[in-house]
Amino acid sequence: MPPSASASFKSWLKSGPNVKLTSERAVNRILYEGITNYESLKDFDKKAIQNLPSVCKETIPAIAEDENADVLAEPEVPGANISSISVQRLIVAMNAAKYYAAIGRGMTAQNMHYINVLSNFKVEYEAYINLKEEDEPKVPKINDRDSDRKIIRWAPIFVDYLSRCFGSKGPLCYIVREMATVPTEIDDPLGSNNYFGRSGSLIEELIARIPHVGPIFRNDNATVYMKIEEAVRGSSVESTIKSFARQKDGRGAYLALVSNHAGTTKYRAIMKKRMNFLQNIKWNGRAYPLETHVSNHRNAYDDLSDCSNYITVSVPNDEQRVEYLIDSITCSDSTLQAAIGLIRANTNNMRESFEGAATSLIEVDPYKRSSRVSDNSSNRQATVSAMDYLAGRGETGVDLRWHYPKEFSKLTNDQKDELVTWLRTDDGKKHKVELKKQNRKRKFSDNNNKGSDNKSKNAWTRKLKSKLKTEKGLATVMSLLAEHEQSNQAFASALNAVAPVAAGTASTAAAATPAPASSNVSVASTNMSTALSKVLPATSIKLASIMKKNGSK
Repeated sequence: MPPSASASFKSWLKSGPNVKLTSERAVNRILYEGITNYESLKDFDKKAIQNLPSVCKETIPAIAEDENADVLAEPEVPGANISSISVQRLIVAMNAAKYYAAIGRGMTAQNMHYINVLSNFKVEYEAYINLKEEDEPKVPKINDRDSDRKIIRWAPIFVDYLSRCFGSKGPLCYIVREMATVPTEIDDPLGSNNYFGRSGSLIEELIARIPHVGPIFRNDNATVYMKIEEAVRGSSVESTIKSFARQKDGRGAYLALVSNHAGTTKYRAIMKKRMNFLQNIKWNGRAYPLETHVSNHRNAYDDLSDCSNYITVSVPNDEQRVEYLIDSITCSDSTLQAAIGLIRANTNNMRESFEGAATSLIEVDPYKRSSRVSDNSSNRQATVSAMDYLAGRGETGVDLRWHYPKEFSKLTNDQKDELVTWLRTDDGKKHKVELKKQNRKRKFSDNNNKGSDNKSKNAWTRKLKSKLKTEKGLATVMSLLAEHEQSNQAFASALNAVAPVAAGTASTAAAATPAPASSNVSVASTNMSTALSKVLPATSIKLASIMKKNGSK
């Protein structure tokens, strides 16, 4: 018995704007291969569709009737040619059929029309497949340094991350969407000549409409739980998801994190903290650059804007933001105060533009000017290089590093609390370990330097003594002393005055009493030392010592 198919489906197979089969024979041959309606396309894959031309060109032989076997007679089905364009369009239709089934939408001649709908679907579906084949990004971790905003900051990043992780039906972020139930087609109809509803795209349609039922959902839900477990591992919120471990409930774990750590209570606390910062935190120009202070004001405004999506918050406008900023500056620098005066006078509308006012103030930042001057000092450079600012600064302006007791005592209570909290995190612990290593290396290096200095000094002394025992060494030392003394004109004139006397005395003593050569040298040395001691006592002592050693040699 020939397969049955509706007239509209046969028309869809044959018409040019759709599958574009060339003849009734081709349509009939396709029907015999099992493609009898839109739903039947889901049973095929790409390879099976690509094999249709080679299969359909073969004739199906006739079947004789056999009453004993309850077999009815079947006529011969002649082979037909299936064009390449028809194959390509059937592949697109097959992908569309699976897509509509995944999002719970029925197929009609309108949403399966190739020219009007499926041609656009083909482009986005191919982009979706390319995205699906890319490497999966790394799981974003929860950072305890974000304090009360850690889940508020992490949650949207994690959802974006899940939109780039794919299960068998679509992006895994469908697991954590706000509404678990899928809206009906009456509430969310397809757009005119579109393959998506109010979501606006293929991927968003998958996220919004993949059902939360069945084995595929359970597998995807367990995958999401494993990713959340990796994200919270070692953080202060790790215990929040423990109750979902047995069932591997990723959706439950995510909602628990958001409700417990990013609920309205948290947003109210953030709102109070940011308003307190805008109204009470001052900048005196000594602790950190003005640009950092301005950046903190921007962050406070952004946080208040985010809070307004969940609770009632009076978000300051640009004029109020400028007022908060200039009121928070207590630095008395004349150039900076002049810039504030221009802002108060609404020069260039700066009083109504936060970014314009911030740019004007940052250009005359006295902290940067003093830093540039201090950087020319070697002491300043040594102090800065000895500190580790890799962890940055906290919300209260405190440097996230180890503080010595005197430094710590000067911090405010809020700064102390934030610093202690950070030191208990993994980053803080790593910082303390690195600091201990640096201190050990510094002490070891200092000890080695002291030892090497002593050794080199003793070695030099021994070498000098050994050289003085030789004629060449003694001559070298005497020449060095002579060169040194030539620079002193007073010593040169005094030496010219006493040299003849010393020489005459030495010759007279030698003529009166014969003596060994060593005695003559000793006498001359004594007389010369006596003469020199009247001019340069320190030099005479050194020279006498050298000559005495040489004479006793």
